Amino acid sequence: MTSTGTSSPVLHGGRRASARLRDGVVPLETGGVRRRIPVAAIERVDVHGAGGRRLTVVLTGGGSVAYHLRCRSAPAVEAFAHAVRRALPVRDAGEPRPDGAALVTEEPLERAAPNRVRRLCWAAGSGYALGLVLLPVAGAGAAVVILWVAAPAAIAGGVVGVRAGGKVLRETWVLRTRGITVEGRLQRSRRGEGGSDLYTYAYVDGEGVRRELTSSDGGGERADITYDPADPGTAEIGRRSPGLLVFGAVLTLLFAPFLLAGVAFVVVGVVALVV
Repeated sequence: MTSTGTSSPVLHGGRRASARLRDGVVPLETGGVRRRIPVAAIERVDVHGAGGRRLTVVLTGGGSVAYHLRCRSAPAVEAFAHAVRRALPVRDAGEPRPDGAALVTEEPLERAAPNRVRRLCWAAGSGYALGLVLLPVAGAGAAVVILWVAAPAAIAGGVVGVRAGGKVLRETWVLRTRGITVEGRLQRSRRGEGGSDLYTYAYVDGEGVRRELTSSDGGGERADITYDPADPGTAEIGRRSPGLLVFGAVLTLLFAPFLLAGVAFVVVGVVALVV
């Protein structure tokens, strides 16, 4: 069994493969199958391969059945193997071993839902790279190629700015229209990475849950804390001023043209390829 004083070790491999040690069992997920391997069914655990990055779990019963997992981190493989070895039962040399394969249970893993955002990013990146190659071949002018090259930076900058401005607008509006204010007590303070002082206040929300908020605002023994009852994680010390609404709107309007310009650059390139 794993020690109660340490966390259960986890080993991650390629293609979503993983192995864990939990309550005397090694759940091993590889090839779309989850195998639950009791430590009593394990004869030994080997670490080998280039740089010691491959873990092999050999079952009892002659060692003819073994499972493998490759990980990029050699220290992680060694640490996991060490944890499993410590959990193995102590056996005498002449003690009969059970048939390890018979003790292992298997079940198919549910396929993860497709990551649409990742697929969209891959499609957009592939299309952009293809356009970068085809534009000179199609005889597009240098100006069109330059716009195509500048499009990703303009779109990325626009998205970051618009999202930041939208977040300020949303949080400020939510806290001003439905925020609940309670009194928090100072728990501790520390110096932040930027050199400013950070203060942590504790408060209890309307559901009776104790929460903490760390901010550069405050400093006194008590401070008013306003939080969103629908999302207590959205909270602030005091109440946001109307100026933050203006700041969020200005930030959004300032970066929106970059986003629109980037989209326009892409359209110009696509038109040059099609026409």
